Amino acid sequence: MTHWEFSHIPFDGELTDDKIVCQNCGWSWNVKDGGNDLYVCHKCNTDNSKFYNYSNIDAGAIVGAVGSVAGAVGSVAQAKATKEASKGATLKEIEARCGKDKSKSWSKKKKNAFISCRDSVIEEFNEDKRLARSDKQKSQEIQQQQQQALLQANREKQKNQTYIVIGVIALILGLVIYKKMNK
Repeated sequence: MTHWEFSHIPFDGELTDDKIVCQNCGWSWNVKDGGNDLYVCHKCNTDNSKFYNYSNIDAGAIVGAVGSVAGAVGSVAQAKATKEASKGATLKEIEARCGKDKSKSWSKKKKNAFISCRDSVIEEFNEDKRLARSDKQKSQEIQQQQQQALLQANREKQKNQTYIVIGVIALILGLVIYKKMNK
């Protein structure tokens, strides 16, 4: 039998699986000697079940908390993996265009040529990322403009339908009045 402590009162005693400790007076007794009222203190009559009973735990809250932690860890891991993949692609492109890493070369000419080439490749990758973000933002703006235009067209259509209904009602009333007057 496992006992957990969920106390609203500070407790300085030791909690074990085979003993119950009264949260009021500190008296302790063996679980096997607890009898029918395992959690009721035999000295001061305090019911300690609320300190040892773990049936009050909200399992849904625990599962939700664990799920949110796992989701956060997953999204961090996914972002790191994406960054590593991007870094790997950049390194492959640098090697393809500039050759093996010569940044530690003794030859100043080779070193400077490699560093210049590497920096230009990195700048191109960064520019591609900026363009991709810019294109995505422009696409979203265009979609918003299209939605606004569609809403405006629907308003105009409803307005025109309202005028048509009013015109038809006016025509019917005019006919009814004309018939009444000519009788």
